[in-house]
Amino acid sequence: MAKKFYYDSVDIIDATIQAGTYNSSTNVFSASGGAITNEHYINDQSLSGVVTGFSDEDMIRIDLGSAKTASNIALYNGSSKEFDDLFVYHSSSATGSLTLKLELNTTLVGWNASDLTSSGNFRYWFLRSEDSDYSGLSEVILGIPLEFENEPDMGIATQEIFGTDINTSIGGAEYANKRHEPKTTWQLNFSNISQTFKNNLVSFEQSVTNFKKFVYYDDSSYHYVRLDAPIKFTEVAFQRFSASLKLREQLS
Repeated sequence: MAKKFYYDSVDIIDATIQAGTYNSSTNVFSASGGAITNEHYINDQSLSGVVTGFSDEDMIRIDLGSAKTASNIALYNGSSKEFDDLFVYHSSSATGSLTLKLELNTTLVGWNASDLTSSGNFRYWFLRSEDSDYSGLSEVILGIPLEFENEPDMGIATQEIFGTDINTSIGGAEYANKRHEPKTTWQLNFSNISQTFKNNLVSFEQSVTNFKKFVYYDDSSYHYVRLDAPIKFTEVAFQRFSASLKLREQLS
């Protein structure tokens, strides 16, 4: 797999989240506010809150407000507890027949991303707990990932930001206050990219700015990050560009 950004290209951050149940006989969703607890945590841009009470045949409906295309879903699960199947559906109707797009039936801890069976341009998306209790779900990113067209230049720079304030007393003694764990930053540089990839990066930047968090997949691990600065582009030849990106790790 190539390096990718998994980001909210369908504005799930502004979606309306509704708890409910799934009828396996009729293949439809029924709204029920008390069926699941804290279902709204799936799009709150935080890994701290966890959906609970997501039990057998419970379902979460994601209303994007209008039809939008998604080809991948990234999920964060903070629980090491064994959990059962999660199914992903879409539909053109809030309560109409659903189309299955993905079945996850293995224990996944942390961030994991999965391609849907095919891209779909739909307003309503659904998450179904198929058997028993699906534990630990904290965040969902739905959309079309940005795959790097080529590897960044050699020498990706990483740096730690210490979450510590160092103060000095009147007598000259130093004391520290630790506000949070260290955060990693990444500096990615591309010396020669195409006009197409540059346009894709511009669209990505306009979507996330420094507001939306997203997932950076470095070809081996997933990292929850923000853009730490605007992307800098320089034209190096006709329709060829250099680009520089800085990412900052998010702890939650």
